[in-house]
Amino acid sequence: MNTRAKRLIEEGRSFLLTTHIDPDGDAIGSVFAFAMALGTLGKEATVYLRDRIPYRYEFLPAPARVVHAVPEGKYDAIFVLDCGSLFRVGSGHDRIGAMAPIVNIDHHDTNDHFGTVNLVDPGASSTGEIIYRLLKSLKVKVDPDMAVNLYTAVFTDTGSLRYDNTSLEAFKICEEMVKAGVRPSWVAGMVYESHPKERFLLLGEVLCTLATYGERIAMARVTSEMFERTGTNREFSDGFVEFIKEIRGVEVAVLIREIDKQHHKISMRGKGAVDVAAVCNGFGGGGHRNAAGCRIEGTMEEAEEKILRALAPEGCTKDG
Repeated sequence: MNTRAKRLIEEGRSFLLTTHIDPDGDAIGSVFAFAMALGTLGKEATVYLRDRIPYRYEFLPAPARVVHAVPEGKYDAIFVLDCGSLFRVGSGHDRIGAMAPIVNIDHHDTNDHFGTVNLVDPGASSTGEIIYRLLKSLKVKVDPDMAVNLYTAVFTDTGSLRYDNTSLEAFKICEEMVKAGVRPSWVAGMVYESHPKERFLLLGEVLCTLATYGERIAMARVTSEMFERTGTNREFSDGFVEFIKEIRGVEVAVLIREIDKQHHKISMRGKGAVDVAAVCNGFGGGGHRNAAGCRIEGTMEEAEEKILRALAPEGCTKDG
């Protein structure tokens, strides 16, 4: 464990914690567990999230102070969790970068080591795994609330313990969290089996746009009009790309979500044959070999064309 990060915690008193925009289970679980742990050490911890917590993670126990605007104040260090680049924090990232030394804690291959201290391990299953190790080195006793957060972080970022990043260490951490009081069936139910009906109305519309190219690339779209018709928003489409990935023979699954008519969010999943992180990195994004994302400027059609050129430079045609 990085001794500089440990020393900053031991010698400091007040800390700001943050993570990336559109936070997932690993991001929220890690930052919440870490904030709670700092509290048990007698430290002051403020969590800044640009976006509100997605409905599927509202069950997670939250620390005392969570804010949605960059707070004023003096901090001994700023911990940025699960972010490959500082700009992924969202609005205010430039201010955050100038406030105090930054400790960058992450597990993405594409991390650009933006911190004063970089605790980056691409071999870790999740950022939650790195936080677990840090808490052990600080001799923090994991209570039931921390355990739920850490379990959720590892469980969701390994795709329910079924992705390639599911390591022996990931299983061991989950075992420890269960011993600390986590009920796996309850967490799984809250994350995967507690969706509003509107999510499935949206999914129906999205699947109607599904197209395959050369039988190995599958792509679908989410538009603002779909959100309006179904009474949903962007968080309702979280995980849709996983359905596309399940198609037999498909090597790369892509979901294009409209931000506005000239900006689109890309979620990409692979099955090992293609490094989708490298593809997304070419558009200023990043992630893991089999799970990555980016943003692309241009119309929906232009975004689709750019993705297809990146995935199949030799060219491919739409099936059927």
